[in-house]
Amino acid sequence: MIEYSKQISEKWALAQDMADFLCSAYEKGDSPYFLAEYSLPVSSYLDISALWEVFDHLDALEELAAKRKRVANAYKKIGKLTPALEKRLNKVADTHVLDDILIPLRPNPRSKGQLAAKKGVDDLAGLIAAQTEEAASIEELAAPYVGKDPSLKTVDDVLQAVRDLLAERFAYDDTARAMAREFLHDDGYFEILPKNRKDEKYGKYAGKLIPVNEFTNEDLLKFFAAEDAKHIKLKLNVQLFRITELFRQHFILNPDSTSLDCIFWIIDDMWTRLLHPSIEQDVKEEIRARAEKWAAKEVITALEKDFAKEQSAPSVFVVDMSAKKDFAIVAVSGGGEFLGATTEKKPGDGRSYLTERLRQFFNRHRPAKILAAEGGAEIPAGFIKQAGDYLGCEFTVTAVKPNAKADPCASEYMKQRDFAMLDDRARALYGLAITYLQPITLLTRLGTSYYSVHPLQETLSESKFLAAAGRVLEHARLLEGVSVKDIADSPLAKFRCLPKELIAAIKTFDAAESIECKNDLLKVKGMTEAAFRNISGFVLIPNAEDPLDRSTLHPDQFPLVEQVVNDLTVSHETIVANPEVLQSFGVDDPAQRTYMQRKIVPQIQAAQRFLGIVSQKAKKKIKLVDVKEGAVVSGRVTNITQFGVFVNINAVCDGLIHISQLADEYVETPDQVVSVGDRVDVRILKVDTKKRRISLSMKNIGNVSGMKAPKVKASKGQLDTLADHFNKNR
Repeated sequence: MIEYSKQISEKWALAQDMADFLCSAYEKGDSPYFLAEYSLPVSSYLDISALWEVFDHLDALEELAAKRKRVANAYKKIGKLTPALEKRLNKVADTHVLDDILIPLRPNPRSKGQLAAKKGVDDLAGLIAAQTEEAASIEELAAPYVGKDPSLKTVDDVLQAVRDLLAERFAYDDTARAMAREFLHDDGYFEILPKNRKDEKYGKYAGKLIPVNEFTNEDLLKFFAAEDAKHIKLKLNVQLFRITELFRQHFILNPDSTSLDCIFWIIDDMWTRLLHPSIEQDVKEEIRARAEKWAAKEVITALEKDFAKEQSAPSVFVVDMSAKKDFAIVAVSGGGEFLGATTEKKPGDGRSYLTERLRQFFNRHRPAKILAAEGGAEIPAGFIKQAGDYLGCEFTVTAVKPNAKADPCASEYMKQRDFAMLDDRARALYGLAITYLQPITLLTRLGTSYYSVHPLQETLSESKFLAAAGRVLEHARLLEGVSVKDIADSPLAKFRCLPKELIAAIKTFDAAESIECKNDLLKVKGMTEAAFRNISGFVLIPNAEDPLDRSTLHPDQFPLVEQVVNDLTVSHETIVANPEVLQSFGVDDPAQRTYMQRKIVPQIQAAQRFLGIVSQKAKKKIKLVDVKEGAVVSGRVTNITQFGVFVNINAVCDGLIHISQLADEYVETPDQVVSVGDRVDVRILKVDTKKRRISLSMKNIGNVSGMKAPKVKASKGQLDTLADHFNKNR
């Protein structure tokens, strides 16, 4: 694909070396997602939407290359593939132009031109097309052909046959077709023909000719959508005198020829009867495709921002109080995922709504809003107050109007086995929550019929809109990381470099030998360099021994993190628990420093949700002789005494932090600083191998960049003294 790098460079205003790199990456099977996250040169230069634009274009060029080969083979088969034609074919960058070149090989045997060719008027047509100056008139030249075919009864019949034949030949001229397409693009106008002239929305356009370049991309998409819905007919044309003048400059060889008037007539007929009808739809498709590319980019950019907000949004509760004896609650995440449902009996007078079970439900899902169906049973003020008091916030009930025309409960998504356990009441409440939240997360599962998340949703076709939304969701899922066991059901399964056979091989290997780290993927039979390069960053192993294998960090970056670990004398656990430590590592290159902040830090943070998981392969305890004095490591508090705190740092024995070493300020009791089970960062002060003792410290730990100094809470004695002080001074 390197032959297209110059075109890529010019089309996207990229440096030539970047265009070369992208073409080479495409050829090697790299995914835009991989390049956006793990390629330093690319990620600092292009965002994911721009990368998809380039790769979509390269996809189209690859299809075009295959089509060029088919056209060349067609001409070669009949012995008409000349060096000039082959050279020209190699330069073609438009599929319609290839169709133009192929048209003469696939004539319609029932067309007027082909029927005329069978009547024996070829020689006369050649003479007229040559546009020579003849002594005889064109009628006199046509006279000898009368009677050659039963249908050629008069001179006019002969001339009509010649006109039909030449009009078709002119219409097959690929240069003329290319000129016509370009003219329609640049100087064409749209005529909007409403199906109903009284239609307020489209009737105002009746009889108006609007230049193509006066439409915005959004306007174009709206009119194309209206044509799809058969509300209007969209005609694309140009002023006849301008287009015919263009063709006259191309086809007229001799202005003084005997056949000049006939050529004029042929050009007009060629355009109105043959060429315009055959290219109008092609040009409309090109205009639409260009507008759709613009729209897809707009949609992706907007949905990426909205999706990020959606994922951080708190859950909502949908409450139904319509039943006489009980009430139902459904919990739904901010992204529209079903979290749970419960039914409780209505309490008697003066009794609380919040049973112990309902308190647990509130604690588990902690809603930010309470929703109810508009016009449904009113939610008692007592319930709202008790819920607000319990969670420490104020609730107001938001009424939601059910969508009767497009109820999410009727979707195929809601018919899945996952929702089979829900009764009709819970399912209706969930549908109400979806109607209110309008989650981007569910778009690819529900479709676009149930709610709108972007103004262009109504103008883009459903397939195009869902493709754009799908890329946003795929990217988000990859950034979270894909468990090695879930590869087959993840966006990784769509990577060109990861065929189904290799996915099956990964699954088989993991079942037989268990993939315990990212580099184990290299042991899978059939694993290629391209596949490993593209997927190993996104794949994570939740129970891996090394915390970095639980992250979305690419193995290529492991050496860099190891260098940070050695330089700052911290552990892998510390890096995962607090990736900001990386900021203190000296990086001179601004691009690499930015890459570390924007990419590596979030990639390591992805492992934080697995910090509590114990590796299936028990970590080998570190010998005392291997414990390095001065190193900063991460550990877990195992015991608290009056004189200090014991911490497990994965050595053969626990280390001790004396109470005087717990913080930079005075500490009265150890529980002012830590609790049993806390993960803490400690510095190794001294190792006594004979007495099997490790002395630790949390003093000055805040001086290590990115680490927080221990906070000291007030002791019970200090709080009592403060209380006495205020009591005495009342």
